[in-house]
Amino acid sequence: MKRYSQSLHRVLGVLALLTGLGGAAVAAPESALSFRISQFQFNLLMTQDNVTGPAFQVSRLPGQLRGRVADAPVSLKLGAQQVKGNIGASVVNLDVTKEGDVLKAKGGFRSRPVTLTLSPQELTMYVSDCTYRLKATEPGRNYEGRRSCDRALTPPTEISLPGAFFAASPEEQAALLLLAL
Repeated sequence: MKRYSQSLHRVLGVLALLTGLGGAAVAAPESALSFRISQFQFNLLMTQDNVTGPAFQVSRLPGQLRGRVADAPVSLKLGAQQVKGNIGASVVNLDVTKEGDVLKAKGGFRSRPVTLTLSPQELTMYVSDCTYRLKATEPGRNYEGRRSCDRALTPPTEISLPGAFFAASPEEQAALLLLAL
């Protein structure tokens, strides 16, 4: 039994290090969307053709995002201030607007209601029954704050967005943020 306990502790220690719980987190590459939510941290590497990360493999095609997220197939059409398509069997029907430097999205995502507002000063979202209220710690790049579904002692949520993210269309920006969360 003691041997099993030691093995379990060793496995948990390795998992903690891999998810950033056991010490200093590995810095995100310059082209990565970086997320620290609750006790978990992950990065999504954004290239001209793909966005990839743990359980996240999406191809960036002209006017489309296609691939897999958390074992669900993703097929989204982007354009004309809308994102439409499917994630698994769930429907996506999202209206997206860009007014100055403020991105707004509202509608259905994974057959659930969502809202999103991204500005250089703040990022607010309602997705997956959680409300995110994040203030910019570095305007237009790093955001930090609380989620409504976290307990009081949970560390704040942190999201960092690379320059490559802002080079994408407003529809793609909204879809990628909502897919990640």
